[in-house]
Amino acid sequence: MADAPQNAKPADNWLKSSNMPRLGFATALAPPAAGALLAIILGLTVFNAQIFLAPDPADPNLMKGASIPLIAGNLFNAVTGGIILGALVGWPVMLVFGLPGHALLLRKTSARLWIYGAAGIVIGLAGGAFRYFQSRSHSANDLTQFLAIGAVTGTLAAIIFWFARRPDKDAAEYKS
Repeated sequence: MADAPQNAKPADNWLKSSNMPRLGFATALAPPAAGALLAIILGLTVFNAQIFLAPDPADPNLMKGASIPLIAGNLFNAVTGGIILGALVGWPVMLVFGLPGHALLLRKTSARLWIYGAAGIVIGLAGGAFRYFQSRSHSANDLTQFLAIGAVTGTLAAIIFWFARRPDKDAAEYKS
């Protein structure tokens, strides 16, 4: 009878104090880092004209190649915007959906990277919908863009969170 309390694990064991620094670091890092990474990806691919081109001083209607300092400044501005949007949208979504999802995934799955990535897609869709309903325009095109950006950013945030927290190292300990 004396062995029963030693073997029993509380249901909220994932919040034990030895995990709090990693959990706090991962929670604080993942959304802004995912926003910055998405800004870099979009800046180098889809929106590369905003990064690599500048108006010609002689003819403002004509675009020409930007100088290295201007490219660095444009990329810095894109990353800063990504960090800010990642924090403003990502932290509330992380607190409302991400951390409860993390607790659920620790208890019910093997906490593999691909599982967190899939959960990040779903949670990112919630973040994209949240951002869509904050916007002034409610067109179907805007909804598609917000959901796509939310899904990609959610996946990136989940992967960054997983690498910072490494829940696979102690997932078996939390199974109920």
